[in-house]
Amino acid sequence: MPSTETETLDTAKHLSGLEEKYLTPFDATDPFNGELRLQGFLSQRPDHRYGALVITHVGEEPAPQLIYATPKLHYPFGKDGRFHFPPIRRAALYEKLDGTNVLAYKYRDARGAEHLTYKLRLSAVLRNSRWGPFLDFWRELMARFPGIPELVDKNGCHISFEMYGARNAHLIQYETPLETAVLFGVRPGDGSVVAPFELDLLGVPGALLHGELTADEDPVARYAAMRAEMESRNRPVEDERLSGTEGAIWYVVEPAGRVTLWKCKPESVEQIHWTAGINKKAVIATCWNALETNDELTCEALLPLLLEEYQEDDIRKFRPVIDECIRMVREENQFKERVLDEYQRVGISIEADKGAVMRALSKVFPREQMKKVHSAIVNAH
Repeated sequence: MPSTETETLDTAKHLSGLEEKYLTPFDATDPFNGELRLQGFLSQRPDHRYGALVITHVGEEPAPQLIYATPKLHYPFGKDGRFHFPPIRRAALYEKLDGTNVLAYKYRDARGAEHLTYKLRLSAVLRNSRWGPFLDFWRELMARFPGIPELVDKNGCHISFEMYGARNAHLIQYETPLETAVLFGVRPGDGSVVAPFELDLLGVPGALLHGELTADEDPVARYAAMRAEMESRNRPVEDERLSGTEGAIWYVVEPAGRVTLWKCKPESVEQIHWTAGINKKAVIATCWNALETNDELTCEALLPLLLEEYQEDDIRKFRPVIDECIRMVREENQFKERVLDEYQRVGISIEADKGAVMRALSKVFPREQMKKVHSAIVNAH
């Protein structure tokens, strides 16, 4: 039988080394293992334990364990602009993809049997929500890339993926409908990172390698050059989004062999976040992230994510704009739902007869919305 709430919280604090304020309880069912019930706590501490799970019960039986997940990524400089790169033996510079993070991990039940499953960044499991069919997307990708379930055993670590594309829209507008890429591994014992070039991908795509940095190169100069090159490729598009790239991830191999991760974003992306202070674009981007793990988009749901980057007093002062951003994102999702409902009523596939579909929908939606109508249908396929 489950232990008392105090006992399970004490277990979570002991296994994670975290204070109660960073631990959020969860009670979920695992869709990849017969809806097996998982209970415990999820870490929201923005460090190597970000998104980590303390599973206290599997089924109804105690099975205490710590599951390290995709860590919080940081810039290699502080808010004062001073860089703090660690000593560098070498660094591999990979594309930073903008989508939904999925972690493949194994947990054990009370009898010691292991179970493979997948989680979202701030959720214990992968699931659909009213804002996005994340579980359905992932099953589709698993069917396309049958090596996905084998990666954890093959590499002896949890595997972090990005699930991205036009059908899973975030800040960056991609032309590809739906894709995934292996990002890196996470060692179960201590949460340390296994760089992508150390992994056997078994035919599953990985992020694009942009280049490497050697020990004798100036990382600050290379960082600035990379930011400028990426910025030259970015262009604004509709709905507060960008066409181009979200940035790069630097996998820095230190002299002792430890791998640390540092993010490098072009100015058009970076200014959306904390370097410009809390602002409308930053809140909209946070809204899209919150929709991955929340069925209702509210200020309360956004608060933990906003507190990772901003001060509580700044958030409070910005509350009217936050409420407006929430309204905008809700309306965009409601518009997409309405488009897809009307599209179903037409009863013709857009691939079979685009003209007939758009003529039928032009009787329902005003002319100035038809481009968005077409995008909503195409991105849903």
